[in-house]
Amino acid sequence: MTATGDEDHAYFQAIEEIFVALRGSPLLLSPADWHVARRWHREGIPLDLIRGALQEVFAKRQERGAKGKISSLRYCAPAVAAAWEERRELTTPGEGAEAPELDLEHLLHALAAALPESCPGREALAGRIAVLTGDPQKIEEELAALDREMLATTAASLDGAARGEIAAAVEKTLAALRGRLPAEELERSRERLAAQVLRQRLRLPVLSLFSPDAES
Repeated sequence: MTATGDEDHAYFQAIEEIFVALRGSPLLLSPADWHVARRWHREGIPLDLIRGALQEVFAKRQERGAKGKISSLRYCAPAVAAAWEERRELTTPGEGAEAPELDLEHLLHALAAALPESCPGREALAGRIAVLTGDPQKIEEELAALDREMLATTAASLDGAARGEIAAAVEKTLAALRGRLPAEELERSRERLAAQVLRQRLRLPVLSLFSPDAES
């Protein structure tokens, strides 16, 4: 993945988490998929629209009884483009299609409430999230730091059996991707995959203003 600012990274991470959740199993987005996500970000496509379009793609595929899992974000790109075009057509000329101003207090309290009981130091972390203040960029930077801290603390609290299960799940996904991605890219992505598996198994939210958990 190409290095980006914190806001860009949060947007891409949220898309990856939405896609992985719908897919039901860990997956690394390919460089080509990240280019798709980058284009969406540059066009200003809001995450709620992307989530809705992806949900529709997965639902229709299930209705058709299609076998196998969607393994590329590019598969969903036409549906996102169509939904975005439809929303822009419904927007009054001159108004634009920008997302509404962020309700920071609501988003932060939603993130705090999304922390599961299994999260170490849940109450203290929820309190630190809820009292964040400042402009969205500053808050996003602080949330990114808290997210890294949450993952590290949770990983350290696991027993040997749980750690082994997560490591096995990561290796299984990496094995399936060998030959499709360069070896160095796979190794760089090992930590990201481990975070995906950890989030999925313990239902940890993505601590970001752009996270689906912040909109609940």
